[in-house]
Amino acid sequence: MQYSKILAAALCVSVHGSALLADSSWDGFYMGLSLDGTRTNASVGGNGSQSRKIQAASLGAYAGFNRSTKSGLIWGGEIGLSAAESTPNLTTGALGTTEFNGKFVVNPRLRAGFATGNLFLYGTAGVAISDAVVRSAGATTKDYTMGVSYGIGAEMKMGNGWSTRLDLTRTDLGQKNQIFNGLTRNTSVKMDKITLGLTKSF
Repeated sequence: MQYSKILAAALCVSVHGSALLADSSWDGFYMGLSLDGTRTNASVGGNGSQSRKIQAASLGAYAGFNRSTKSGLIWGGEIGLSAAESTPNLTTGALGTTEFNGKFVVNPRLRAGFATGNLFLYGTAGVAISDAVVRSAGATTKDYTMGVSYGIGAEMKMGNGWSTRLDLTRTDLGQKNQIFNGLTRNTSVKMDKITLGLTKSF
């Protein structure tokens, strides 16, 4: 998933939705469960560089609110919780043995877009907080990192306050300096996630 493709798609959603009328039926609080398919790229830069690519599926949860405006824009805040993955240790001469461990990703974000009938098309932008980092194996300190997330999605009403959604999200947890065999190296973690969610509105 490329940054440019996500941004271009989000722009198309905004442009084509600008002529739609306000729809207050999306207003209110909601919560839901999700099935997340995530592709993670965790790497160490410099001499003796390493790269891990992990694909996994997991369950997640989210909650938030929507508000509509007279211009037809629907916006709101949301917080999501999803799982991070761990991989077997890797060993190289320069870096020694490294590990990639993580348990969670917390994603507070904004959603905004336009609805037509039962379909809501939106873009997202927010931050991501996680314990998923690359570090020297056996380290006992707990590491956390914070980065950015953005993406696009579509949500469809099914009736009786229920809806289903499909999200595409890129998360970049940024760069973090870690020490391997006495050497300081930049590490980075990026995640591409596709989410299928079931939502209940109140």
